[in-house]
Amino acid sequence: MSSVSRHIDDQQQEQHHQHDINVNKHSSKQDNNNNNDNSNSSSNSNSGQQNKYKNAQKITWDDLDPKKYYFYNMLFGASIDGFMYPLDVVRTRLQVQGSSIIKQTFPVYTGTFNGMKNIYKYEGLRGFYKGFLPSEVGYLSSKIVYFGVYEQSKQYLNRSEFGAASSYLSGGIAELSNLVIWVPFDVTTQKCQIQGHLGETKSAWSIFRQTYEERGIRGLYRGFGATVVRNVPYSAVWWGSYENTKNYLHQLDIRGKLGLPARNSDHLAVAEQLDDSHLVENEDPIVHMLAGLTAAVISTTLSNPLDVAKTRLQTGSIAQFENHNQATANQPKTLSSFLKRSHFISVLVDTVKREGVRALWKGLVPSLLTSAPYSMISIIVYEEVKKLSLK
Repeated sequence: MSSVSRHIDDQQQEQHHQHDINVNKHSSKQDNNNNNDNSNSSSNSNSGQQNKYKNAQKITWDDLDPKKYYFYNMLFGASIDGFMYPLDVVRTRLQVQGSSIIKQTFPVYTGTFNGMKNIYKYEGLRGFYKGFLPSEVGYLSSKIVYFGVYEQSKQYLNRSEFGAASSYLSGGIAELSNLVIWVPFDVTTQKCQIQGHLGETKSAWSIFRQTYEERGIRGLYRGFGATVVRNVPYSAVWWGSYENTKNYLHQLDIRGKLGLPARNSDHLAVAEQLDDSHLVENEDPIVHMLAGLTAAVISTTLSNPLDVAKTRLQTGSIAQFENHNQATANQPKTLSSFLKRSHFISVLVDTVKREGVRALWKGLVPSLLTSAPYSMISIIVYEEVKKLSLK
């Protein structure tokens, strides 16, 4: 009996031991599974967070509250425009200086700073803001269209997989759409700007009314074609250069190259979450500023000859254009005669003949002094405006 009893006890102990081993194995396996789950969960979470930041999209038109967007753009845009306006007056006068179709009522300027000195000497501070009112009204009216069309066009073209070309195309489309509003104000503004102390000074309203009475609606849109030829490529090149330069500077790590400290922690280097519904690129204002500067230099330099012709065409004497039309009216309809009859082409040709090729870059310095800081400041403001305008 004792032998059998011992055998039974041994079997029971062995069974209990085996059960404990199985329980321990199961427990260990479960712990491992839990650890793996936690590890996978953590890994997936980190991966998801990284992908979340990696796939963060720029703000699109659908993300914006149009009322906020337009309000902030007009508010900040008008402020920046007012600050840079005096240089635009100098630029306009330098470009029309020496033209055969314009009666000059201010002394000859030898350069940008000489022009500023003479304006202050003979016309005071008010001279720097001639034409400012129609300029601001035109700016506020046209930019509502411009920025809205740009954002909507870019969103559509990006979805259509136009790639890098979407910025160029969007800039051109936006500029073309806003010129219908802008050109009459631009014509009036520039006629105000070239009124020096040697001639009669008229109000913006008087100039607007006189232009309409003499030539009707065509007078207010004089130089529209020239403005399209100048402004549309300018806008396209500006936005395309800006976006491409911005992407290049991000890849270059320009902040590190300049020896500047990092702005944020690593996990926010690509994007930051502003709220539960929006992920916005946390781009560096340094990048925005340098990209805006590059875009301004490229687009302003390339378009300056067209800007000279446009300015002279819009501010020139109507009598001179009438004489030109009569002189070319009976010429045969050939390409050569078409170019001669074209006011825009004839102004370019006349400028080169009378003053040389260098005359096509008149006003480039004040244009750069205006467009470069304007672009750097306005693009930083613009990127911030989009964040302020989220729904």
